[in-house]
Amino acid sequence: MRKFWTLLTAVLVLLGSAGATALAAPSGGKPIALTVVFNGNVNAGVLANIQATGAQVVKMMPELGAATVKAPASAIPSLQQVGGVQAVAPQLIWKLKASPAVPLAEPSALAGPGDIYNVYQWDIKMVTQNGASWTLNTGSHQTVVGIIDTGVDPNHRDLRANFLGGQNFVPAGAYGDPTETGDPNDIYDRHGHGTHVAGSIAGNGRIYGVGPDLGFRAYRVFGAEGGASTEWIAAAVVAATNDGVDVISMSLGGYDVNGQVLWTDPDTGVTYHLGNDHADMILWKRALTYAQQRGVVVVAAAGNEALNAADPKAGIQMLNEEYGIYGYTFLGAVVEAPGGISGVIAVSALGPDKSLASYSNWGQGFVTLAAPGGDFQRYPEPDWFLDMCLSSYPGGAYAFMAGTSMATPKVAAVAALYIDQYKKTHGGQKPGPQQVLQGLKNGTEILGKNGGRDPFFGYGLVNAYKTLGGR
Repeated sequence: MRKFWTLLTAVLVLLGSAGATALAAPSGGKPIALTVVFNGNVNAGVLANIQATGAQVVKMMPELGAATVKAPASAIPSLQQVGGVQAVAPQLIWKLKASPAVPLAEPSALAGPGDIYNVYQWDIKMVTQNGASWTLNTGSHQTVVGIIDTGVDPNHRDLRANFLGGQNFVPAGAYGDPTETGDPNDIYDRHGHGTHVAGSIAGNGRIYGVGPDLGFRAYRVFGAEGGASTEWIAAAVVAATNDGVDVISMSLGGYDVNGQVLWTDPDTGVTYHLGNDHADMILWKRALTYAQQRGVVVVAAAGNEALNAADPKAGIQMLNEEYGIYGYTFLGAVVEAPGGISGVIAVSALGPDKSLASYSNWGQGFVTLAAPGGDFQRYPEPDWFLDMCLSSYPGGAYAFMAGTSMATPKVAAVAALYIDQYKKTHGGQKPGPQQVLQGLKNGTEILGKNGGRDPFFGYGLVNAYKTLGGR
């Protein structure tokens, strides 16, 4: 059933998805993209020393104390020795796996506000307690969710009223796509995933999102195919934070390493030790800390590998088995990123019967909350796709999808509704991330056998009605 997984995953590293051409550093002195993180203020002297190694500084990320540079792999040891440099590593690429969607074949009798919601959106009904939460709060544009994803169809009839803008982080010519011009205003969704996520948050028309009057912004880091570097995602986190969003929703993720990464050039046999502090993991942590310290609630997908993500040994073994052929050796503990990073709300997925979805990752102390993400265990029975989640799709369409990607935006939306309600009753004052998390926890439906924090459901199934004070 792996072919139906829809999370913008992983696949860690410099390599791309299974079967894809490796994105590892080539031999022969050809420049590659490197992530450089600094351990202090970056001055002209540090940059001059970087350039003296033969590296070209492509982009600075001053808020995160990091930069993207281009240099041959042979320059890595010299860059590591530059004063003020904490870590250097080949740029990590998070691959966008194919995300099959089942289009809605609309019965001709359906037409009008909420008609599709009434028939198909079991997942939104589960979270809103059959719409009861909307009697308490539907949200407002004073509270905004930043969606870091594949972009959005801003003209979709069910989304356009709540769309508040956004930004593109995919550079010109990325992955050979001629439509990628690097225009920062080009947030149009070439894939479908981001539009589906947006509908689950703030759809208002024939479908409904959890918060049908919430505002949202789209930060596009993925194109139709290919992947996104951690730098693009980190830059989107910074931009969303600076734009003043209240919640960041990231239906994306993969696996990174708290520990060492070694890369052996398959052509030259030269092994590069990338250090005990992996540059990519440092960048993730700094970006998320930047958002959280400024009051932004960060919600992310737990992942779709049916894996105990709290078991670092299982992850390391998986990575070394899968990517050893490309010259990589991983030492230390694997962390699901961004879901496994401190302060992030990691969301597991449930099927229609409120059981853990067949694909969902889990793990004690890893999963924070659960939400409906759909399942496909009845495939290929007739109407099997009705167990998936229906939402908006580019071109004014609607489609069924399933994954922790579909669970994540529901938690993000409930968090935003809680924030919006708090602002309305506290003179515009905004609650902090920990206060929001506590509000979500107080409103959950406990699914674990022993209460407390369960490895499969975290603190429980998110419930908008109870979180907003309904009883």
